[in-house]
Parts: sequence; structure tokens; C-alpha cells
Amino acid sequence: MLEKLRASTQELHQQIEGENTADLIMNHRISLEEYKKLLLQNYVAYKITEEEIKTQIPEYTSDKTENLAKDLAELNVDFSIAENYKHDFKINTNTEALGAWYVVEGSSLGGMMIAKNIEECEQLSSIHEHHFFNGKRQSVDGWRQFTKDIKKKNFSEEEENQAIEKAKETFQFFGKIFREI
Repeated sequence: MLEKLRASTQELHQQIEGENTADLIMNHRISLEEYKKLLLQNYVAYKITEEEIKTQIPEYTSDKTENLAKDLAELNVDFSIAENYKHDFKINTNTEALGAWYVVEGSSLGGMMIAKNIEECEQLSSIHEHHFFNGKRQSVDGWRQFTKDIKKKNFSEEEENQAIEKAKETFQFFGKIFREI
């Protein structure tokens, strides 16, 4: 199932990566304002997605939204805009939640690469601690838990399609946030 999710969403994943400013961190050229915007975009996308995952998987835990909120608060960025998007993304089944979880936790791997480069960004040198892009190994614990859980589940063909479609929809939702904010 993991490979099916990966293959089915690869094109969307690459498209979404191209629509945000994270590459400016990789190139060490991001400005403080661009960084604030990137954090806000991520906050909105993660907050809504994670809240929806929790409606179907109550034991789901993540510190992504919390860490983004800490970063934004320390940078004096108002993040109440998230409320404007809460009706734009819904999860109706456990299987859909797994599709969204794939997107949310899969991003942790890219976040580790970004964290390695963030210290090289001269315009971000005034930030003492990055909570979201922190580079800590436990940042990928959610990915490990996800892969463990998904390997235990036997999916019917209909459930596979549901999970894949929700993963695609989740990438599209993230893309919408990156375009609109």
C-alpha cells in the first residue's frame, strides 16, 4: 500500500514542492518575510489536515502544528487565518485518514533536509530556535509509526482507492494553501 500511495501521488508531490518557497532554504536565499509566509502556509495546511485526521484516528498525535504555532508566535505572525480554511478539507473515514496521514508524515523526511540547510540562511540568523524545521531525529517518529500501522492493515481494493484519492486530495489542499496564502 505504501508503494501504491507513493507512485500514485509522486507527480502531485513534485508539483506542490515546486509551488512553495522551501527551495529558497535549500539555496540559502530565503528572506525573513518569505520564511514567515512559508511557516504560515504550513501551519494552515497542517492544522486543518491534522484536525481532520484526528476525527477518524483519535490516537493520532503530532507536534507539527504546535511547533509551527511556536515559530509563528515568536516571529509575531498572526496565524488566525487558518480558520478561513477549516471547511475546505474533510476526512470521512479511517481509510481516508490514512491517505492524509501519508502526506502529513511523508513531509517530515523533506523537513529534515530543509532543517540541515536552514542554519546556512543568512537572513534567518536572528532566529535562535526553529521548532518546526528543527532537524531532530524524533521528527520522523510519526513517519515510522505511519509505516508500521499501514503495513498491519489489509486494504480492500475500494479502501486502497479511498486512501490514494484522499492522499491526492491532501496534496491538492496543501497546494491550494501555498497558492492562496
